[in-house]
Amino acid sequence: MAFDTEAAQPTPLAMTATEHPHDAITIEVAGDVDAATSPRLRARLRDLVESRPSAVVVDMTAVGFCDSSGLSVLVQLNRYCTESGIALSIRPSKVVRRAIELTGLLATLTMAD
Repeated sequence: MAFDTEAAQPTPLAMTATEHPHDAITIEVAGDVDAATSPRLRARLRDLVESRPSAVVVDMTAVGFCDSSGLSVLVQLNRYCTESGIALSIRPSKVVRRAIELTGLLATLTMAD
């Protein structure tokens, strides 16, 4: 878990969803994605994709920490989207991209520009 050195507290998870024309959704994720916050992320993403949008972009450029539980959420979302015909792409921060690369998920998850 990453800590804000001034407050000595984990960075809280924040999520904002934006709907776009042509039935696409972007969800911006900020803060730390870890064992404590990944259930909230999983639930929010599940709620968004249940409406069957044509495309989903998970913007994680403001994520400062992501552990294996966060990567698991992305893999599960990818599986659901693939089975449902929803185009999914991840816009990672440097930290998230590095975690994806180190775990060999770069071939599985589609990265957005």
